[in-house]
Amino acid sequence: MRKLFTMAALALLAFAPASANPSFDCSKAKTAAEKTVCEVPDLQWSDRQLARFYKMALKDSGYSRAGVVQSQRAFLPRRDACGTDIECLDNAYKMQFKALSNSVKVGAPFGTYKPEGMGGEMWIVRFGYDAAFKILTVGGGGHTCTFETDSAPQGGKGVIRYTENGANACRITIAPDGDDVMVVQTKNCSDYCGMRATLDGLYKRTN
Repeated sequence: MRKLFTMAALALLAFAPASANPSFDCSKAKTAAEKTVCEVPDLQWSDRQLARFYKMALKDSGYSRAGVVQSQRAFLPRRDACGTDIECLDNAYKMQFKALSNSVKVGAPFGTYKPEGMGGEMWIVRFGYDAAFKILTVGGGGHTCTFETDSAPQGGKGVIRYTENGANACRITIAPDGDDVMVVQTKNCSDYCGMRATLDGLYKRTN
């Protein structure tokens, strides 16, 4: 498992946007955990989405707002206790998304999924008509696909459609399939994948 997380962290270094950062100022990072988040694009993505998810939970929670604040405050020392352990940090963010999910008024607000027949993982965070997702798949020969976005339009049936700009833009469609999701109609996304890896297929929900 640790090898997979290390692979994800290294692979995403190649595809992270130059402007990508966590939700906090890395020049002011003090703890080992904060500094590690600033070094790993995969964790930067998780931190950005959690900050946004927390704001949505505060807005949606009404009279239980104090519980949301308390939950987030308790998360920070748990995260910092991970130090430089990337897998521990990844799990800390995952558990906090789960903890806040009951406080937001969005269908299937957070989910993690495993691609069928491949190694890797997908995270989806839904914000209503918008969603963020990140994908790592590991195919034949250890070849990988790595992709992340902070924003993709979401339709009324929970279908997420991402399209880059340009004539040969990468296009990804994620469609619900019961509790699981299908990545379908992917086009022009080979720049994100090794020769024997693909983004397409069924992803089984794991949380």
